[in-house]
Amino acid sequence: MHRTTRRAATLFAAAAVVTLCGTVPAQAADTPTAPAASDYAAAQQVLRSGQVHDTVSRFLTAAEHRAPAGGADGGTAGAPRGLAQAPAAAPGFDLKKPVPLYELAPGFVTGKTKPTAGSALRLSYLASRVSAANGHQAAVLLAPGKGDGGQAWQLAGIRDGDADVSAAERGTDQAQTFMEPQIHAWYRLTGSGSVEPLNKEAGTALQGKPRVTLAAYQQLVTKRYGDKLPGSAYDRKGLAGGYALAEDQAATAPSRPWLPAASGAAALTASGAAALHLRRRRRSA
Repeated sequence: MHRTTRRAATLFAAAAVVTLCGTVPAQAADTPTAPAASDYAAAQQVLRSGQVHDTVSRFLTAAEHRAPAGGADGGTAGAPRGLAQAPAAAPGFDLKKPVPLYELAPGFVTGKTKPTAGSALRLSYLASRVSAANGHQAAVLLAPGKGDGGQAWQLAGIRDGDADVSAAERGTDQAQTFMEPQIHAWYRLTGSGSVEPLNKEAGTALQGKPRVTLAAYQQLVTKRYGDKLPGSAYDRKGLAGGYALAEDQAATAPSRPWLPAASGAAALTASGAAALHLRRRRRSA
């Protein structure tokens, strides 16, 4: 009797292990692709490079010469008209550990994929906070690329203030933060599958609701952008990036967009053409 009981218990435990092992990979697959340890290591190497140091130094030097207007997100309002070579006494700064910056996946926007965390978000960039000795805050953007050994990261842009990187820093392995770039809205996707607004733009987009289901959010973005993705007639007419919510017909591009980082000694520029260059680069990627 006891031998039969022990055998049944053993078989039950073995079945439980098989079931558990079979469900874990499915759960892991239903999450956005997170950066691997090698991604962070490669990104840190880029952040320590002379190119990034020179770019950030010139950006902060130009910010010092702007008339401060009290930016609400830790930077200063406005954007530099051009960045000359930095003087010898450039402001000191630290570059913090990069954090993932997620955006909506095209298949999720068009409604072709089911509303799951794994299908909703894609890793677009790594962002690093710039903390200058004088208190100025900015953020460096790294984009994925190809290196000699395969996957690599490269300097893609820099922006004044810390609103975006602060939102990205609020994400965890269980609750990812992500941007809806067309209206500069930031959200949190919780482990339970709810989408919560993190800034005013997101609150407006969710019509004041504290949270919605991921399925309901997919319906919203499909209605907004399902026919406006790269390659669409909307995009071919040159209208991409100009979307506005019906409740807010103001320009929806960020007031201080990511400035594309020029390579070598070429100067950065904050012109509209430069911002458009970065948007086109992102669409082609």
